[in-house]
Amino acid sequence: MPTITWDYLCNFCNRPINRGRPTILFATNKPLLLGIAHSTCATNKDNLGRYQMNPPNHLFPVQIAFLTQFYPLLHALPNVLTPNAALRQCMADFVHHFPSSIIDPMECLNRYKEMHLDKPIAYEGDLGADYIEFLARVLKAAKVHPVDIEFDFP
Repeated sequence: MPTITWDYLCNFCNRPINRGRPTILFATNKPLLLGIAHSTCATNKDNLGRYQMNPPNHLFPVQIAFLTQFYPLLHALPNVLTPNAALRQCMADFVHHFPSSIIDPMECLNRYKEMHLDKPIAYEGDLGADYIEFLARVLKAAKVHPVDIEFDFP
């Protein structure tokens, strides 16, 4: 199984990544791991799912499979400029706290609801049920399509 770690070449500038916060790149239109980049090289790239590592950090193949499936499903949700964007915002918070958010996924949903106590959440449907259903779809897809790569930035 390949392991991506320090001194791996950036997808954009082809220089080794040897410090900072490496950014894993994912396609947003289909489940695909694209590579890794310096955080500064990946900043202005549109239509990419970007997961920023926070060394020391290790992501196992099952976590990479989860993220590979997560980003296309996230980008298929209504964008943040639409009234029905609450699920996308919750999922963005979920991935921001990943991988610890997978331990207690309801914490992200509850945090989102607490942030909006003073104003009603404009969402058609059951946000909690859709949140759980979204995560279940991602987990199922990740199980069906495993990834054989890990990221280790000690």
